[in-house]
Amino acid sequence: MKYLLFLIVLLPLSLQAKIKVVTTLPDLAEVVREVGQGNVEVQSLLQGSEDPHYAEARPDFILKVNRADIVCSVGLDLEIGWLPKVLEKSGNAKVQDGGTGSCILGKTVKAVDIPTGVINRSMGDVHIHGNPHFYLSPLKLTEGADEVLRVLTTAMPDKKSELQKNYDSFKAKMQALQTKLQGQVKAKKVMEYHKEYTYFFAAYGLSSAGSLEEKPGMPPSAARIAEVAKLAKEQKVAVLFASPSAPHKTLERFKELSGVPVVVVPSYVTNKESTNSIEKLQTLLVNSIP
Repeated sequence: MKYLLFLIVLLPLSLQAKIKVVTTLPDLAEVVREVGQGNVEVQSLLQGSEDPHYAEARPDFILKVNRADIVCSVGLDLEIGWLPKVLEKSGNAKVQDGGTGSCILGKTVKAVDIPTGVINRSMGDVHIHGNPHFYLSPLKLTEGADEVLRVLTTAMPDKKSELQKNYDSFKAKMQALQTKLQGQVKAKKVMEYHKEYTYFFAAYGLSSAGSLEEKPGMPPSAARIAEVAKLAKEQKVAVLFASPSAPHKTLERFKELSGVPVVVVPSYVTNKESTNSIEKLQTLLVNSIP
């Protein structure tokens, strides 16, 4: 009888034993679920409709981070406009930068587009540590998953071998996905409004003719739009990719001047059925290439 009562007391504790992880993007939430499996309880702050550069430090974000054991972010200054405020106001010491619950995937990713020379605000929203949108490359995402594995192993050292096995399975899954989709892509010249799709282009061997933005985060001038449209026409660019946050009128003007089709597609996983996983988003992006 005492043994039975002991089990009844312990049962609720076992159900609450999962590590609570909060991520900034749904893409990262999927990575954490893949590596952590049944050992983690994961939720993403952003749901796919927000611009990850300019999200707000909402009260519900602060509450979720306050209750988290681990917070996973992209890093490379992607969330610099809002996440530091959320972390500070949460009062959760372990998820602050450098804490045991801090998981910044960009730390283990070899970034591209790292600026050199003198950097100042006149250059726009330059990411001094490199382009942060690595999560649009399946293999780059596995580089970031190294950090997820490290942080989860620190939190659950007794699960080390299990977590490593899960990580290996996730990496193989991403490699298989990229290989499968590569077979559907023909070498073409492409462009982007903002440098959000750079890693995606590289992952599938697409040749980039650059971005419509002259300075990151700053709308292009009429002269810039005309210049880039002329270049796109001359180089026979197949398509320009833009996320929903890009200015509609600017995209329409570019399309009018260049004759190049513009596709507006998510730049990260969303909560919509068609793009609610890494595989679905990658498939959509590949199928958006004419």
